[in-house]
Amino acid sequence: MKTQIIRLESHDDYISIRDKMSWSKARRILLVLPRRRPPVLQRLDLLLLQRQAQALGGQVGLVTQDKDLIAEAQEVGMPVFPSIPAAQRIGWQSSSRRRKLLRFRKTRKIDSQTLRNLLSQTHPKSENVWLRLLSFLLGVISFSGLMLFFLPSARIVVKPFQEEQIFEMRIRASPQIEVVSPSGSIPAEIFKVTVRGSLWGDATGSQPIGEKKASGTVNLINLTEEAVFVPQGTILRTLSEPFVRFETTQNVTLPAGNGQTREVNVRALVAGSHGNVPAQALGAVEGSLGLVVAAENPQAIFGGSDRQGRVVSERDAARVYDSLITSLAEDARQELQKILPPGKILLPETLVIDRVVEKVYQPAPGELADRFVLNLQVEFEAWAYDQAHLERILNDAMNANLPERMTVLEDTFQYRHKGQSSFQEGESVEFTIEARRLVKTKIEAALITSSVRGLALESASERVSQQYQLVSPPEIFVQPVWWKRLPFLTFRIGVEER
Repeated sequence: MKTQIIRLESHDDYISIRDKMSWSKARRILLVLPRRRPPVLQRLDLLLLQRQAQALGGQVGLVTQDKDLIAEAQEVGMPVFPSIPAAQRIGWQSSSRRRKLLRFRKTRKIDSQTLRNLLSQTHPKSENVWLRLLSFLLGVISFSGLMLFFLPSARIVVKPFQEEQIFEMRIRASPQIEVVSPSGSIPAEIFKVTVRGSLWGDATGSQPIGEKKASGTVNLINLTEEAVFVPQGTILRTLSEPFVRFETTQNVTLPAGNGQTREVNVRALVAGSHGNVPAQALGAVEGSLGLVVAAENPQAIFGGSDRQGRVVSERDAARVYDSLITSLAEDARQELQKILPPGKILLPETLVIDRVVEKVYQPAPGELADRFVLNLQVEFEAWAYDQAHLERILNDAMNANLPERMTVLEDTFQYRHKGQSSFQEGESVEFTIEARRLVKTKIEAALITSSVRGLALESASERVSQQYQLVSPPEIFVQPVWWKRLPFLTFRIGVEER
């Protein structure tokens, strides 16, 4: 016959066993009890399990080595086996006391007293009424005591003492540094940007400018035996440096014969006083005519005059360059701020010119002009450091100097550059950082609750004030409000900070 095997645990009782039996579909239900610490089952429990099995249309049996339980099972007529194979091998006998009673009644007649004795074996004896009442009162008292033990709750509100922690640190940043050092050294990264700009300036330089051209007469001398034609615009010049050049203002033909002369009018090519030359200063004819014609000025040539004119001086060029480079440096700083990755902080003092791509003056220095313009294209470079590196160094240093029994108040950390930086181009930059944050008394909720549990409200307030530095005495709120002590259970006590 099919047998349902149910293995029990030490913590099982009648209710849990009944629930496990309710899922069985077999005619035989075998309850296997553990050898060590079997569940505690009384005679009444075994009777109820028999009735549960009968309601399911089957039989129930036990597998156990517990002598007391075997005796109880035999008393109620429940089959008991030493092992599971034995239960499957040996036939099950009827365990119902009612069946024994029916068989007994069929065989012989019995009186009512004997019948009541047999029936009493299957029903528990009624308990004493006073005992039941006492048990009930004890239960009510126990429940009330537990309620008073678990019901009260308390909330302790403390205001920790706060103060500002101020810390100064000298920071050194350089592209040559590779790792962050607790002493204040952080890596720096180089960023470059190219900017372009133009700036107009007024010319303030002054120099003489030719106003009128010098003019006079020159004798042309024929060096050949033939007539020589000298066209207008023939160039003549002085014999010594600096050369002064003149041009003829008319056509002239020299008569044939060596030494024949003609007088011709000349004027300086360039206006100005430098065209005034003394007598006998001219003597050379430029071009191919210089081989056949000579020239001389028996009288001085004069009439050239100057005036003062404005020119672009070197000082003007430098002034406009300095102004434009300052403006471009600011533009470069703004452009670098835009291209920096998140978390990078620019070091403005490290902004330098990497190279001048283009530098054009129009007109150039030394040329005549009232105004001029400078077109400039420059590549700048600057250093930047990682904000997380700096904050880590500062926080580590401040934590090392944190006052005893104090903790950091979140979201209060801030820092600023203090004083002037020291920059060595291409080497490093050093600057001072002033960091600030708020710190407060460190509140340990577990320590508070364990030290004040069960105390009167006033005593609890005094003890907390002695343990911690607070702005004011703690506030204690108890539920119910008429309760004058803190709960004995620490998990019923809450601690809040304000």
